[in-house]
Amino acid sequence: MKKFLAVLLLICAAMPMGGCSIKKEYDLHGKEQVEALRESAKGWQSGRYLLTNINTDVMDQAFSFMYSEDGFQTYLYERVSEENGYYAEFSDGETFYVLNGGEVSILKSGAEGYVSYSRDNPHPYSTGDLLFYENLFVKSSEEAPQEDGGIDYIYYYNAEKINDTLGTNLIEFVTEYVFGADGEFEYFVQRNSDGENSYAYRIDVIDADSLTEIENPALASDE
Repeated sequence: MKKFLAVLLLICAAMPMGGCSIKKEYDLHGKEQVEALRESAKGWQSGRYLLTNINTDVMDQAFSFMYSEDGFQTYLYERVSEENGYYAEFSDGETFYVLNGGEVSILKSGAEGYVSYSRDNPHPYSTGDLLFYENLFVKSSEEAPQEDGGIDYIYYYNAEKINDTLGTNLIEFVTEYVFGADGEFEYFVQRNSDGENSYAYRIDVIDADSLTEIENPALASDE
């Protein structure tokens, strides 16, 4: 699961100025809709990203965030696995909490491992980069109509080019953006494989610009 998220952010970080979506000589299917969505996501003041493992049909990761009036970012990252159980990180801009295996760690500013984020320095998962798009690495694209009248834009990435740039060993990297008949974004899918491990995830976004409260599970566990 960590590798799934790490590949997304590693590719973005490797691009000039840390930016994704460099201009290509030809247009890709759905380019305008996808780029408009990602641009909108950069400005969201709150929201939740829900990650579902397609192979198991289990939502095993979630990321929630919102900004306070003074610009600090509150975020909650959660994941669940059979091997390690429930893990969560919570930060309110002042205190950083980690809940791991039922044990709670509380870190204040200046402590080793402490993290905090703000509008000027947002958590990378809150900027739309989880909805990955980097047209410099796309080798082909297509669009597939949905039964409900929506459309699915599929991007096939050049795994060899990604490997040459990042030193990874991917053999497949495919993403999909699904939009409804009304043109609204519905969900994102990413599939990647290195030959030994395969990841297939669906990401849904809910409560964009409407989330008003995020509960700290580390405090709830003490009750």
